[in-house]
Amino acid sequence: MVPNNLDPHQSANYQIDFNYLSPVYDRLTQAVGGPEIAPMLAESWEFAPDGLSADFTLRSDATFHDGAEVDAAAVVKSLERAIDPARARAAGALALITGVEEVDPTTVRISTNRPAADLPSVLSSTVASIISPAAIDGNVDLSVETAGSGPYVADQILRGDRITYSRFDGYWDPEAQKAANLEIIGITDDNARLNAFRSGQIDAMLAKAGQTDDLEALLQQPQYRLETFPVAQYYAVQLDIGQPGLEDPRVRQALNFAIDREGINGALLEDQCAPISQPIAPEISGSDEESVDRYTYDPDRARELLAEANAPADLRLRIITVAGLSPQQEMATAIQAQLAEVGVGVDIVPLPTADAQVRMGEGSHALLNPRLTFPTPAQSLQNNYLVPLRFPTAPSEEFVDAVNSSLDPATSDSDRISLYTQASRIASEDAYDIFICGIPTQVAYTDEVYGVDQAAQADFTGIVDTRFLGKTAG
Repeated sequence: MVPNNLDPHQSANYQIDFNYLSPVYDRLTQAVGGPEIAPMLAESWEFAPDGLSADFTLRSDATFHDGAEVDAAAVVKSLERAIDPARARAAGALALITGVEEVDPTTVRISTNRPAADLPSVLSSTVASIISPAAIDGNVDLSVETAGSGPYVADQILRGDRITYSRFDGYWDPEAQKAANLEIIGITDDNARLNAFRSGQIDAMLAKAGQTDDLEALLQQPQYRLETFPVAQYYAVQLDIGQPGLEDPRVRQALNFAIDREGINGALLEDQCAPISQPIAPEISGSDEESVDRYTYDPDRARELLAEANAPADLRLRIITVAGLSPQQEMATAIQAQLAEVGVGVDIVPLPTADAQVRMGEGSHALLNPRLTFPTPAQSLQNNYLVPLRFPTAPSEEFVDAVNSSLDPATSDSDRISLYTQASRIASEDAYDIFICGIPTQVAYTDEVYGVDQAAQADFTGIVDTRFLGKTAG
């Protein structure tokens, strides 16, 4: 649904907000197909020898929608606002940034609190959007108005429903504004969205795994298409490994062996969610080959491991789900039954979206939800396992060292991938999650729509970058 607050620095949910903000707001960098990080407002960047800062050289042909030039002073003003918790609710996503300064009119230096090879990736998010200085200084209500430099201008904003956009003349990248006009409609109900697509009210839609059967009938007709992107995101029961009873890795391994992933996939996800046993999906560089099929469905092995570890006879998990969210509710019930088969109890705790992750971060709870994924494995591993809100008990020193070393800009690409593999193997062997299955991003569209294969961020998470979509005259 359309976010109630259109200020990118106040983003409450990046995965929802990106869809509506990306057409309007440029960032210094962008994620493109692959995924990889490409220039956007910054034409290039160079890290300092210590890896604690980077200089970004700006392109000279970018302007805000109000006509002002996008220069270093504008970037500094915007990012200083974005990293200030007093002015930006999303500042935590940019917490690694300690300072932003103008070196000259075309160069911005960004300093960080650690070596940050992931900085260009972090800056590709809409929470790092560059906003017109006139709007910031003029106290424009950015919750209801937009003030960017992106390929489109918002024409009509119906909060909670849709936004219509028109092409911004003179934009520096015509490939990012193929359509003269865009209309993005927020239809949260899966059936309603499918019906709107079937009836021709919309030209493209984000498809969910549970809609496969209905989509297959449509795809028999020549005017419909489906694009499936490589798996990056995955469902998991996210654990607090310090919860009493879970400290021994053998207990957590047992929980993984107790799960019938194929059964869950077939019964609840229409065979669209392939079983996974590690935090880096097989399609992503850095995935560990040894961990691909580590956890098969083996209840006997689960019972053996629980016995070897002297697991508490009354071991119970409190698994948080987001209230009303499908298929997580159904998955939680299935997992509850499967863990009961090996003697582990489960209490399902439905909570509102805003409370679910906070409760997880307090410890002694688990959370059934997709793990966050980002353009680089370094960023994904860091955000999922080195942030207490998402992983309350610190992982092993070996894991922390591997992730931190991968974040050093001085690390070679080959060594970085090896570090990803090492970290993914540790997370799998030590069972940091109950790994369930990998979620593909799928887009259904008509044969008049083109550019879906360039939908950028859909390569690593369930977001469709509409800037690259076009439609033939038909």
